Amino acid sequence: MRTWHQDLSALTLAVGRGTAASHRSAAALLGIRGFAPGVVEVTTSRPRYRRTPAGRVHRSRLLPGDHLTVVQGIVTTRVARTLVDLAGVLPAGRIERAVDGCLSDGIVTVDALRHVTDQLAARGRTGIALMRGLLAERSGSGYVAATSELEARFLRIVRRAGLPEPVRQLNVGGRAWIGRVDFAYPGACVLIELDGRRYHSAKLDLESDRLRDNRLVAAGWRVMRVTWDQVHRHPDEVVSLYAGPWPTWSSPTPPPAATS
Repeated sequence: MRTWHQDLSALTLAVGRGTAASHRSAAALLGIRGFAPGVVEVTTSRPRYRRTPAGRVHRSRLLPGDHLTVVQGIVTTRVARTLVDLAGVLPAGRIERAVDGCLSDGIVTVDALRHVTDQLAARGRTGIALMRGLLAERSGSGYVAATSELEARFLRIVRRAGLPEPVRQLNVGGRAWIGRVDFAYPGACVLIELDGRRYHSAKLDLESDRLRDNRLVAAGWRVMRVTWDQVHRHPDEVVSLYAGPWPTWSSPTPPPAATS
């Protein structure tokens, strides 16, 4: 029985020189979060090639060597090129999660994405405007990529509601480091932790969370926990947290963040 890897390799060879696994196939080969073997998809720079029903073939006039690598014996588009290509065929939310996942995993940089986006920018090319918007939001040394789909969903809820953007992945504790929290509003002395445990949790995990929360509260922070169920099914409950009795946004003496 033929495997997905064999089908992908065969299609790449059948289309001919100047062809590489791309889009969802490349994402699966490269280990980009949220993509698995299944779709057989390649891109070719050849103006003419033998058409085949074995998979989907995209045509691109620009497929330079620095956009390519070899994975498991198959010529494949690199991470930056793959993400830009995917932006032309997948919904914006999924692209945002893929971009943040790659940034968080350290397998691509904003500069690399910007370079490929600029190279491929052409009148009418689908996905370029989306990528430029995502890159504009992620420019600057202070950007921290959301490390999970749950964090990405939480941020979308915050933005859609027009709420202030929190600081992400903040080290808290001053001289005595307590931990790194998911989101924070230092000026309001508020921390927001996301609980990705969809169902019940181990007793030791709950006790560990409670101990850390107690230390954060003792250090002067107010800790709010947002659950998987709230983010996925009840976003209105997430928004309602912002209407609570918070300290003022411009509190002049927030608890100290960790120095190391």
